[in-house]
Amino acid sequence: MNLHDLDDEHRPTFTTGQAADILGVEQPFLRSLDSAGVVSPERSGGGHRRYSRHQLGQAERMRALFDEGYNLNAAQRILELEHELEQARREIAELQRRLGNE
Repeated sequence: MNLHDLDDEHRPTFTTGQAADILGVEQPFLRSLDSAGVVSPERSGGGHRRYSRHQLGQAERMRALFDEGYNLNAAQRILELEHELEQARREIAELQRRLGNE
């Protein structure tokens, strides 16, 4: 591992137990998100789930949406739409940057 790996939010670092502790949830909650395809952690050589910081953020957002009363399907769709909006904003910013440089 090098220093750049520490900054990689997609690097699978956390075990299910560590992820649950960080998020303040039970491990079955994380496994249910994996089963639903919301968060798909990588597997270690021994088959154990490994979560990235990015995935922890997704799981945390799902928990917040559940706490607000959304069901799995609605929360999943909201997460997808938020991701699409974030991507669109990045593309707009890039296009504006390009137009400003011409």
